[in-house]
Amino acid sequence: MDSSEKQGHSIFLDNISLTIKIAAIMLILGATLLIVLSHIHENTMKEIFNAQLHKQLESQGRENRQMFDDYFLGYQHSVGALANTYDLIAYVKKASWDGGKPARTDDEHEIPPWLPKASVLKFYVGFDYAMLYDIEGRLRGVYNATDEPLPAEFTDLAQLRLYPGQSYMKRFDMAGYVLASKDVKDADGSKMAVLVIAHRINNDLLTDAMGPLSVENTVALAGAKDHTIMASNKPDLMQNVKTVETLKDKFIFGGKHFLDYGEDEVHLMLVSLISLDEVKDLRANVLSGNLGFNTITAVALILSFIVIMLYITMRIRRLDGYVADVSKRHLGLKPIESKGGDQLRLLEQRFHRLFDEIIESKSQLEKRASDMERINGELKEATGQLIQSAKLSALGELTAGIAHELNQPLNGIKIVCQSVIKDIQKNRHNPDELETDLTDIVEQVDKMAAIIDHMRIFTRRTEGMNTELIDINTVVEGPFKLLGQQLKINGINVIKNLTPDLPRFRGDMIRLEQVFINLITNAKNAMKNDPKTDQNTDEKTDKTLKVSTYLTDNSDLPSCPVAIVAEVEDNGTGIPESIRDKIFQPFFTTNDPGKGTGLGLSVSKKIIDEHGGKISVRSDAGGATIFKVTLPVTDDKP
Repeated sequence: MDSSEKQGHSIFLDNISLTIKIAAIMLILGATLLIVLSHIHENTMKEIFNAQLHKQLESQGRENRQMFDDYFLGYQHSVGALANTYDLIAYVKKASWDGGKPARTDDEHEIPPWLPKASVLKFYVGFDYAMLYDIEGRLRGVYNATDEPLPAEFTDLAQLRLYPGQSYMKRFDMAGYVLASKDVKDADGSKMAVLVIAHRINNDLLTDAMGPLSVENTVALAGAKDHTIMASNKPDLMQNVKTVETLKDKFIFGGKHFLDYGEDEVHLMLVSLISLDEVKDLRANVLSGNLGFNTITAVALILSFIVIMLYITMRIRRLDGYVADVSKRHLGLKPIESKGGDQLRLLEQRFHRLFDEIIESKSQLEKRASDMERINGELKEATGQLIQSAKLSALGELTAGIAHELNQPLNGIKIVCQSVIKDIQKNRHNPDELETDLTDIVEQVDKMAAIIDHMRIFTRRTEGMNTELIDINTVVEGPFKLLGQQLKINGINVIKNLTPDLPRFRGDMIRLEQVFINLITNAKNAMKNDPKTDQNTDEKTDKTLKVSTYLTDNSDLPSCPVAIVAEVEDNGTGIPESIRDKIFQPFFTTNDPGKGTGLGLSVSKKIIDEHGGKISVRSDAGGATIFKVTLPVTDDKP
């Protein structure tokens, strides 16, 4: 087929509706599936059927063996019950057996007086013979329930080689018997006689042993060595059958449970059987039902596939329309005209065009992402500069206070030096007093050095967060080294409620100190020109700045219920509700022009956010203002 023929064939297939294609494919697949499934299912069902059949035979064999064992033990129970009857014991006590004279057997087919009546005997296990022996082992009484004469071996107890209280299987003259014996004793426990019951191993014995099961199940007793069949509960089915092996043409058999009762040579096996005719009929019924089931299944699958594919076709049409609409409205692609035929082929073409456009858009997005990454780096640099600017701005606002902090120790040094000079000029200096004065000077110099060192660390430029395990109380105390003198000059009373031994957390000491410098500075400015007046006495009240730290187990941090809280509270002018939502915005300030940058609270919020915490405010116009900083507790060890 040349290229033109191939192209014509492809166009012909594309013009056929997808629904028709799918229906044809489903019919072909359904027919093939029916044939394959029928073959596989038939073989599988045969294997399962045979396995279940043999399993059932084994199970039935175990059940049959249990029933036979129970029936066999019934002989011992029956002979025990009969040996203890009042009539038997009384009969033996009154019996006057004449030496070695043999017992009369002309009435052996009648129930003797030492056995219960027939209406009572039916409740005992069935037996063919009942023999009563004296203590010497001589036969003294016989009950024969068969038409056969009493076997000669039963005339002498010694020949039976029985142990009282046990059941046995024995063979005499090629015939097997079940035997059970029991001593007849008087009230003192002295042995007076021996009672023996016996049943020939025949069809009647097996039928009685199997009970109601004999109606549904076929069971046979055979010799364990030569497999010769000795008895069956359905003898009419086994006519002219001599051994177990000859049953394989008519029966399936299993459950060959061996029976060994006693110490004699009688060893039997109990065989469970099922007729091959029954197996064939049952298998035919199963396979015919299986064929019908496979047919129904194949038809149901075909119909299900057709319905599913019709639904898929409908969804493909909707998707095709959606792709065409998106390509036209958002990408400006002219849609491919639909003239019927294979909708999946048309959708494939649309997707090819769409993906080509997406690949082109992806390359543009990657270029934009690169530009955004560069801009983000520049933004980080600008943020660092902004934080540094906020530090310097705050330091500028603190200049006057720092000058006072340094001026106080300088004045002290000057006074001490002037005093020392006067003492030297008047030649009245004392070495001890001089040492004290010089010590005071050193202390004042150390104080100024600490202030200058704190300023140097605070203004140091850092590119990123320098985290360490820190104590919140240390962070809160730091700003007062720079602001303490300003607060005193403005008449502000400082109250510190710092909870000791709070858990340490991981953070940047300098950045967090910047936050509290901003909050304390704002509080100072709020109270600087706002003298409080008691409404009842018209007297000015103290300006108060309160700083508190504590641990809470009910924080508003979603990832950390246990958190450290630091609060800065002032009783200044308060924050009006109208601007409360704007105070954390960059460059927003209520100060006069030239007296603030508006970056303090904005930078403070960014620093707290970087630490995974939260900053909030509660305030009323003319009332107290409380800034609350919540920081997560870390599990790190120092």
